[in-house]
Amino acid sequence: MPSLLPLFIFLLPYLVHALPEHYTTTSRDVVVIGGGASGTYAAVNLKARGNTVAIVEQQGRLGGHVETYRDPATGETINVGVMAYYNNTVNNAYFSLLGVPMALSAPFNIPSTYRDFNTGKPVPGYEPAAFPPAAEVYMAYISKTYPYLSVSHENLTYPIPDELLEPFTVFVARHNFTDMLCIFDQTVQNIGNPWQLPTYHAIHALDSKFLTAYFNGLINALSGDNQDIYNAAARFLRQENVFLDAKVTAMDRSGRCFGAAAPSPVCVLVLSTPTGASTLIKARKLLVATPPTLHSLAPAALDLDAHERSLFSHFHGFPYWAFVLDTPHLNASVPRYINTGAHTPYNLPSLPGVFSIESHTMGNKTKYVGWFGAVEASGWTRDRVQDTVASQVARIGGGNTRDVIFELIKEHTPFRLHVSPKAVANGFYRDLYALQGRQNTFWTGAAWAEQDSSLIWMWSEESLLPKMEAALAS
Repeated sequence: MPSLLPLFIFLLPYLVHALPEHYTTTSRDVVVIGGGASGTYAAVNLKARGNTVAIVEQQGRLGGHVETYRDPATGETINVGVMAYYNNTVNNAYFSLLGVPMALSAPFNIPSTYRDFNTGKPVPGYEPAAFPPAAEVYMAYISKTYPYLSVSHENLTYPIPDELLEPFTVFVARHNFTDMLCIFDQTVQNIGNPWQLPTYHAIHALDSKFLTAYFNGLINALSGDNQDIYNAAARFLRQENVFLDAKVTAMDRSGRCFGAAAPSPVCVLVLSTPTGASTLIKARKLLVATPPTLHSLAPAALDLDAHERSLFSHFHGFPYWAFVLDTPHLNASVPRYINTGAHTPYNLPSLPGVFSIESHTMGNKTKYVGWFGAVEASGWTRDRVQDTVASQVARIGGGNTRDVIFELIKEHTPFRLHVSPKAVANGFYRDLYALQGRQNTFWTGAAWAEQDSSLIWMWSEESLLPKMEAALAS
């Protein structure tokens, strides 16, 4: 008797992705998976340009890395995720479209106290670099020599210059940019081991557009709560197009739509986690706005092919957490504590650890907002992060960890997706951007631009949206 195994393997995708007995069907030009900065921006602008859009988000809100702490006693808010945005044409047009009033954010170059958080003690003789003078020389060099590193990875030229594949510490020493390491540490958090960080990734994160915006003044929501931007986006998109608390349970990009009577280029089956109801979204194009790691894409039930899986397996991210504390161990009169290595090259902080902690007066109390990061990706549970943060804070104040109370702690892992210098040299990003439009699928997010909402939106206008509009028009 012949084996039925080959037939079973052939039919497996259809058996696994069988449609449920009860579901509703809806059609859109584009379905967007992921309601963070990149997915929401694309959805809003595609709709504004006359396309029908559905956006699917697993959380109960749009906003992604935006995170707001609301003090229960006063109702005051602090942005602890995305802090601010560039004051530029792209952003101002977006906020105007959404009807969200913006204002200059509080300055980031506030007075700071420098401590080695591993000991809690001040760093003798440490003097931070003066920001503008050090940055101006650096900006002039990278703008002239590597203009294609700005905004995204899409315009890389090959072969990659050798110095871009070297550690950033070697690059800054060669060009006498060592003061930039201080600026790098204070403005671009959690980009891994600073002594092994490839120059390519460092310049891409600390590029001239970011520094110019930083020095000229950033903006945020006038209310002080950047979640307002995403609440306005949800209203603009309309409730019937925004699937919150939703999980993608199956996807078919083959054009067969799970064998449905009416096929479609892309079909996405969405489960509402509160109600248990399923919706089949038929779309002409798919936009994936989820971090492209195999781990992050797994919940999206994306039917990756071997080429996509091979590319995405190169990506790695860093653990990153934001938190709000109530503790007597820190001095309320100190606007910011910055972790500074007492015995490390260039006084860069040792990781894992807290990067910085800022004080915020809320009513008659002071709350402390901070950010934690690590190099090794695995093993960072909430409890382990809290223990590490509490230990470092207690060392600063000379107390015990019992007095470090977490009012909020949120994970933003995987942060700053990156690939190895070897992969960059071998054309990884050239192959990555070639995925755009393949199988009626487009991709967006920090991995395609930078871990920076403003740069993602600039890249969306320069590259992503024109490509999608051309595909939709064909």
